[in-house]
Amino acid sequence: GFLLCFFTFSTLVNSLFRSSCEVVSKSSNEKLKQGIAVRFHGEEGMGQGVVREWFDILSNEIINPDYALFTQSADGTTFQPNSNSSVNPDHLNYFGFAGQILGLALYHRQLVNIYFTRSFYKHILGIPVSYQDVSSIDPEYAKNLQWILDNDISDLGLELTFSVETDVFGTMEEVPLKPGGTAIQVTQDNKAEYVQLVTELRMTRAIQPQINAFLQGFHTFIPPSLIQLFDEYELELLLSGMPEIDVMDWKKNTEYTSGYDLQEPVIKWFWEVVENLTQEERVLLLQFVTGSSRVPHGGFAFLMGGSGLQKFTIAAVPYTSNLLPTSSTCINMLKLPEYPSKDVLRDRLLVALHCGSYGYAMA
Repeated sequence: GFLLCFFTFSTLVNSLFRSSCEVVSKSSNEKLKQGIAVRFHGEEGMGQGVVREWFDILSNEIINPDYALFTQSADGTTFQPNSNSSVNPDHLNYFGFAGQILGLALYHRQLVNIYFTRSFYKHILGIPVSYQDVSSIDPEYAKNLQWILDNDISDLGLELTFSVETDVFGTMEEVPLKPGGTAIQVTQDNKAEYVQLVTELRMTRAIQPQINAFLQGFHTFIPPSLIQLFDEYELELLLSGMPEIDVMDWKKNTEYTSGYDLQEPVIKWFWEVVENLTQEERVLLLQFVTGSSRVPHGGFAFLMGGSGLQKFTIAAVPYTSNLLPTSSTCINMLKLPEYPSKDVLRDRLLVALHCGSYGYAMA
């Protein structure tokens, strides 16, 4: 149509990000929705292939460390907003632009080659983060939070209060987690609230201006009411597409622990079930155990965990009636109960996968 937004860009990547930011911010949203045509200076090509290339370059630039907008998670493969992005004085404008680009990509069904942390997908959707999400930025800290929840802290003399020491531009400051928090002791009764508030501080409050700017851009094209129909796993697939999963390669690069090995009936059943899953269900399984739908370049041998290479691992758990499988995403571990039959295993696995992030609560 005549109403296409027609852009011509220099092929120099470093200027492309800035010039795209300027052009998109000056264009009317209605025109951007109707369609985009892109041409690079000195190149003849136009059409969908060039638009695809434009989105590709921009999604790589959004996570370019030179802009300091996004930072790598502990596994080095997913990204989330950088709490110190203000070293780039224009950072909030760029976050708005990043939001617009991802909103536009989704609107025009263009896939982006970028994977975010589980918590950032939740921020886009307005879903509260949980303490498990902390493992993507600080696996050790997440373990400490898990320990507080799992143990009776009454007589340990932990001396914790509802406040945390936080680095604010190079100096350590005591930040209350709620009004008057520095004077409130953490007890066995209020520790769950403490863990939730610490999680929100680390994962959300620390990057609230960045999240807000991103969402302002994103919502220009994708209204909140529409995006809230999805969960964080589906959103990742909408933005980044469905990866090809090679089950043979997956099986070859899996380790076993707590009594499981390849000869165990439960493990044989598990792989038979995986071979018969749909491609979507296999991706859900990958997301459930590793936290991301991304298959590393070179295959499953190169799967990363919170502290380096970490193969997909299946651990045995004693079976009790109706028990669902659970996972520890920072170590790519599936905790698979010793099911009595292949049918029970398939049924419980599918319930866990289709309940997505709610799988934890029930298990």
